[in-house]
Amino acid sequence: MESKLDGSGKRPCDKILLSEERGPLEFNRRQIARDPAGFLRILSPFLTAHHPYCSEFEDHVIVIRNRRWCLGCFFNTVFFAASMTGLFGLWAISPGLFNRQTLFFTGAAGTVVYLLSSSNGLARDKKLRVFTKLILSSSFACITLSILIANGSLSSGIESKLLLVFLLYLFVVTGLNIKRIVELSKICDACEYKMRWSRCPGFKDTVCRLLEKGFVQPRPSGEE
Repeated sequence: MESKLDGSGKRPCDKILLSEERGPLEFNRRQIARDPAGFLRILSPFLTAHHPYCSEFEDHVIVIRNRRWCLGCFFNTVFFAASMTGLFGLWAISPGLFNRQTLFFTGAAGTVVYLLSSSNGLARDKKLRVFTKLILSSSFACITLSILIANGSLSSGIESKLLLVFLLYLFVVTGLNIKRIVELSKICDACEYKMRWSRCPGFKDTVCRLLEKGFVQPRPSGEE
């Protein structure tokens, strides 16, 4: 729900947000602790989409039942689950069908292909972005299965295998997040708002709602 407008067509929060004399906005931890559900409710579009409401990022987002989702996270999850289900099913039916080394290096090669296509800006179209997510997620599924079936059995050393898969997952996710932050920062820094979220149209409504509910507040003048 958007904030109400006053007689001048401005929202009550605009006086604070547009003021050149206010201090930097900071989170009100006490208010967040009192109403964590309300805080998350306001931020929920960003929790699933990870991108601002801006035309520059429309190719990074899909809309399902009126909710925005990050294209990369959504399709990576769906394709990885489907790939793991398919590969594991085939392995269960015919264990001799797969060679661990072939699986691992196929996954590694697919990951390299994804990184090259992504870093060179080849996947600018939304359909191409979806295809690259298929490459990445299926490649990671190949690597994951190659680890899980080591020693010819899932049960042999399963704790160590799962730990290795988890650490590898963290490594990949960290890399993707760094890439996302760099891309977002590059686009937003080139924008006329220069990453001033309180004025950026893609963030302003959310910041305004956080301010009106007391979840963020200007730092008192005179404080460092």
